[in-house]
Amino acid sequence: MYKPLMQCVVVMFSVLLVSPVWGQTRPETASGWAWQRVLKQDRFQDAMQMPTAVFVDAEKGQYDVVDSGRNRLLSFNRQGELLHIFNAGKALKTPFDMVKTDAGGIWVVEKGRNSLSSIDLKARKVTPATLYFRGALVYPDRIESASTLLYVLDKATGSIISYSTDLVAKTRFSCSGCRGGFVDFKIHGTKIWALDQQEQTVYRFRLDGTREAVIPLGDRVNFPVSLDIGPSGYIYILDRHARDVAVYDKNGVFKYRFLGKGMSRGQLYYPVEIRFDPWGGLCVVDEGNARVDIFTR
Repeated sequence: MYKPLMQCVVVMFSVLLVSPVWGQTRPETASGWAWQRVLKQDRFQDAMQMPTAVFVDAEKGQYDVVDSGRNRLLSFNRQGELLHIFNAGKALKTPFDMVKTDAGGIWVVEKGRNSLSSIDLKARKVTPATLYFRGALVYPDRIESASTLLYVLDKATGSIISYSTDLVAKTRFSCSGCRGGFVDFKIHGTKIWALDQQEQTVYRFRLDGTREAVIPLGDRVNFPVSLDIGPSGYIYILDRHARDVAVYDKNGVFKYRFLGKGMSRGQLYYPVEIRFDPWGGLCVVDEGNARVDIFTR
C-alpha cells in the first residue's frame, strides 16, 4: 500500500508543478527563452502603476517605458538601471505609447487628451495636437516611426495612418474584411505587420499601402493584443488572456509558445505589448505586474 500511494503523490505533485493554474510555465515552453532582466522601480513609492509601452533607443542603448498610471516616461539603460524620469511638470495626461524619430523628435500618444503630442525635453514642454484623416477625428492608439513619417493606429477605425512630422496625413492602411480593425502593428524593415484581433490574422503591407499578405493564426491564440517580428523572421504574438507568447513562421505555421501566468519573475499577469530590442532581447510590457521583462535565448 505504501509504494503505490507514494507514486500517486509524486505524480500529483508533478502535475501541480506544471499546471498553469498554479502560475507555472507550461510544458511546451521548452523553447530556449530565458528571463534576463526586468525594468521597474524597486521602491514602492516610485513603482510603475500601469506600463503600456516600451520604446527601444538603439542609438543611446536604452529603453524608454511609458508609465500610463503615473503619467510619466522612464528611461533605463541596457542593464535595467533607471536613468531618468520625465513627467513634464505633471503635464502628461495618460500617456499610452511613444516613439523617437530619426531626427530626434519625441512623440507621445496621450489618451487623456486624445492627442499626439510632441515633447521638448530641454524645455520640459508638451505640445498636444489633434489628428484628422479626411476630415474625421482620429483617436491615436499605437505609434511607430520610419524614415520621416509617423504611423498612428486609429482606435476608432482600426486603421493605420501615416503622417508627416507636420502632422499632414499621407496614407491609410486598413483591411476591408476586418470587423474591428487592427489592434497593434510593427514596422520591420520596409514592411508593416498589423494584428487583427477579432479574426486572429496578421496583415503585411508595403510602406506605400499595398497589401502583400494575409496570415491566419488559427486557434492557437485566444486574445492576441500585440505582435512583433523576430530576427529570423518569425511572428511573435502576445496573448493577453493566455498570458503567453505564441510563435509562428513567416507563413503562419505555428511553432511553439512560451511563458505563462503568474506574478513571479519571468511570468505574466496582464501583458499588453511585446517588442524586440536590437540586442536579441524580447521585451514584454506587463500592466498587471507593473514591469517590463526582457527575455533572451
